[in-house]
Amino acid sequence: MKKQVQRLTVAIILLAGWLSAFLVTGQYGRSSLYLLLPVFLLGAGMGLLLKLTNIRATVLTLAITALASLALLNQFFPQHMPRLTAQKTTSPDPYLISIEVPVADQLSEFMTERFLESTAPVIIQLIARLPSPGRQMLIVDNRLYVTLSDLGAIYLIDQISSAHPTDRPILYHSGLDRPFGLAAGNGRLFVAEPYQVIELFDHNQDLQVDAERILLDGLPDDGGHWMRALTSDIDGFLFLSIGSRCNACEEEDQRRGTIMRIDPDTGATRELARGLRNSLGLAVAPDTGLLWGTDISRVLQGRIPPADELNRISEGEHYGWPYCYGQQTPDPQLGSAQLCHDSVPATVDLPPLCQPMGLAFGNRLMAPVEYQNSIYILCSGSGYRLSLSGPKIIRFSYQQGAIIGNSSDFLRGWNTVWGAPIALAVSDQGDLYISDEKTQAIYRVRWPETAHQDAQTVR
Repeated sequence: MKKQVQRLTVAIILLAGWLSAFLVTGQYGRSSLYLLLPVFLLGAGMGLLLKLTNIRATVLTLAITALASLALLNQFFPQHMPRLTAQKTTSPDPYLISIEVPVADQLSEFMTERFLESTAPVIIQLIARLPSPGRQMLIVDNRLYVTLSDLGAIYLIDQISSAHPTDRPILYHSGLDRPFGLAAGNGRLFVAEPYQVIELFDHNQDLQVDAERILLDGLPDDGGHWMRALTSDIDGFLFLSIGSRCNACEEEDQRRGTIMRIDPDTGATRELARGLRNSLGLAVAPDTGLLWGTDISRVLQGRIPPADELNRISEGEHYGWPYCYGQQTPDPQLGSAQLCHDSVPATVDLPPLCQPMGLAFGNRLMAPVEYQNSIYILCSGSGYRLSLSGPKIIRFSYQQGAIIGNSSDFLRGWNTVWGAPIALAVSDQGDLYISDEKTQAIYRVRWPETAHQDAQTVR
């Protein structure tokens, strides 16, 4: 009886070792220091088992516990790799892409050639330099609008699809208070400041704002997260994200940690969803019309941080914060099993410390169909010492309102000295645009003409 208990204990240790190994590699890769724990558990389990049995029984037990842990992982944590239901594939070697720089910028800090890695043979071009970091972008009628929160301004880049866009960005509007989110609908343009949403008018079409109207004011602006993400649906209704005031707390102002739906004509608002700590990436799915949003999770001092989130937003739902995060995991300070049971789990757990800022659907990209049927998320990265991957743009396959499979790195390789991507946008002409706050640059990502031709055939 004693020996049976010992064998059961060893099997549990081995199972815990395999589970922790698969979870760690799924989140952090094979170079993480967190692998020390599963290595210790597996080593200890093998040593104990060899004392109790022979080498044949040890190998058999190792195989059985590995398969059992994979089955459990696939059942309860399907967002992690490896998965039993997915055929193992080898990622292709990335393309090393040189950033194309106009002659006028070749004597600046861009004198040194810069490269990024991509899973596709794309073309990356520097098309504009701004006087301050561009926080959010919006493309309407071949014009790119970008908010410069630090300057209280909005700049405009005209004819962005041309080989050489406007030499200098145009000052579209100034005198704003930390503008961030931009949205357009039915020929109208809106911008979100921390405490209000306003509509902008350019009556004489001279590419400068000549009038504005306050659509919604009195938003909470008493500290905490001040960036207000903004987007619109096909009917022109606006969606506004109001971030939390804290890391994890019960807010006094119930508008904090929510996404609001705004009538663009009357300014009437209603809460769409809550429990979202800081959703800075918002986009409406082109096929279902549903709102999707990223969410930046709380910080846990001295612990492995919780995963950031990608959520499919449904009206009237609670997405967990501050009581839980990710897959209904209770917060160590405020959470409970009951509160988490009543919340909506994340549609996808993003890598910890992803710090997602940008979100875009690829349906309009002039690219091969696999890149069109995708969601792109900009992970801005973090200064946290365990974050080793740096800023990158990741891609999820997307079909009929659902995420298919795991994420893959679409674009990576920014050096912290010269690169800090912060925003994404896709144009009607089929290009992807990236704003970089470190160099105050706007990059355009294009697929070669062969990809354009392939994309035309599937449209």
